[in-house]
Amino acid sequence: MADILTQLQTCLDQLATQFYATIGYLSTYHDNSPATTPTNIPNAAPALAKIPKNSTAPPVPAGAPVPSQSSPPPPQTQRGASEAAADPNLPPAPDSPRTFASRQRELARDLIIKEQQIEYLISVLPGIDSSEAEQEKRIRELEAELRGVEEEREAKIRELRTLGRTLERVMGAVETGIYGDRAVLERDS
Repeated sequence: MADILTQLQTCLDQLATQFYATIGYLSTYHDNSPATTPTNIPNAAPALAKIPKNSTAPPVPAGAPVPSQSSPPPPQTQRGASEAAADPNLPPAPDSPRTFASRQRELARDLIIKEQQIEYLISVLPGIDSSEAEQEKRIRELEAELRGVEEEREAKIRELRTLGRTLERVMGAVETGIYGDRAVLERDS
């Protein structure tokens, strides 16, 4: 069971990581399409004006005056475009709608697979299909069995000690029989 719990914890950690990575991907590589407000809800949030892709300017409500820039941006040369792409402060370019949709499906599939793994691990946990009363009864049975096994173990320990003392006496007798009385041997040498 401990192995199942370890696997379950690992899967939950992986699922959390996958959620984080999915949200990170979706928020980084979307195309900044503005949301449309429902027309039948009068107090819904106002529709946002068209947001240019990867704009760093905050979105403004539709109908609000769009702040104008004092000077038009200088045209980018080929070298300027590659420098802008290499700038780590700029957000990455959004994926094409086809790529984005494909990756969304892949991320969703990965989340579903991980969730199914978690469901399977939960289903194979011992006692998952039994009631609380049945589990308590099983625990009492196991406790009684454990007490019996513990008594057997203690009896075996006592028997082992008795056999150890007997073995020491036999070894002492054999030693005396082979070498004779040690005091006599030490005196003669």
